[in-house]
Amino acid sequence: MAQREDDSEDVSYKRAVHQSALGRPSRLSSYEKYGIASTFTAVICDPTQTTRYKRHLTTDSESRDEQAKRPRADKAPLRKHERFWLADGNAIIELDGINFRVHQSWFTKHSKRIAAILPDQGTQGSRLEEITLDFCGVLKAIDFEALLSLYENPGDYRDYIETPTLMSLIRAAAILGFDNDRTWLVRELAALWPSNLGELFVNPEPRLDAPKVACLARTCDIDSLLKPAFYDMARAPGFGLDRLDESEQIGRADVLRLVRVREYLSGMWAQVAAHEDPTFVCQNLQAAPSSNDERPSGLSANTNGKPVLCPTPSAMDSHCLSATARREAWVRLVHYSQIFAPYRYDPLRGLAALINIPWTDEWCRDCVEKRKADWHKMQRRIWEMVGEYLREE
Repeated sequence: MAQREDDSEDVSYKRAVHQSALGRPSRLSSYEKYGIASTFTAVICDPTQTTRYKRHLTTDSESRDEQAKRPRADKAPLRKHERFWLADGNAIIELDGINFRVHQSWFTKHSKRIAAILPDQGTQGSRLEEITLDFCGVLKAIDFEALLSLYENPGDYRDYIETPTLMSLIRAAAILGFDNDRTWLVRELAALWPSNLGELFVNPEPRLDAPKVACLARTCDIDSLLKPAFYDMARAPGFGLDRLDESEQIGRADVLRLVRVREYLSGMWAQVAAHEDPTFVCQNLQAAPSSNDERPSGLSANTNGKPVLCPTPSAMDSHCLSATARREAWVRLVHYSQIFAPYRYDPLRGLAALINIPWTDEWCRDCVEKRKADWHKMQRRIWEMVGEYLREE
């Protein structure tokens, strides 16, 4: 094979063909419309817009003497991949200074995008020997290597795929147009980043790879990953942006969204947890009379305004105590127990902590249950609002 390559280089010429866009609209087009610079453009480009191929051909009309006289171009030595430089391959992929050689048939079988730009090999007597695919910096060597490894040993990925490898596979599948693989790989990652509120509380701490997941979601149009990733970023110091590589940057529009989301989360938590709602009224109106009440000490008022006997000790659980007693209990249960401060930017988990507090006798049972139900509703409203902020232009 190597000998045939050397011979063909002596007598062949190169022709570069630039393909036109087949193209779906890029997500970044909306950013550019508003004058917002983005750093995602390399990854999100459609391969059909950026891929070039070179064909090495010989012509019958050109004599061997004329071919031999053609000057031979100086070529930099190739740095071949250790595993994926196939002896019988006929498609060279140059990525990050590493050269892969694989089979064209592998591309055409799994990707309609790549098949559309490759030369037709079904013609009788085709003299195509080798092509070079140039992805113009769109595809990374580590991502392409992960995809090749998946096809080389699929059994190794049957039970578990590490998150960085999974993200590399999704990027490669999306860029190359391996749509079937992209579908199940995205499903695997979405299981680790559920957007269902009920599954959100598995990880008490912000996950360190949330910024990378957010970048992947934007570049590969995986909307289901945006909410959980952005929520984790909003509750992390500095949004976790210092963990991104130079090629993985959050756009200006998304940084502004993160700022607004964090402000909203902080405001909601302060509203619900800093102190008891000042408009709170006990659900049971037949509360025990206060010391300032002018009614006889043995009587209490019911909802009809008629005097009734004061509740028996066994019925004392049916009302809340005074506002002063409840305020002191709130400080003890929420602030002194270290619940308030840690959830400053995480009201969803903060509300879950409030719901699980063993509320003391300062509140009646009915009011405690009603308040827990209200907090569950507030969690759902907050989660919906996070999605609204991400949809803002």
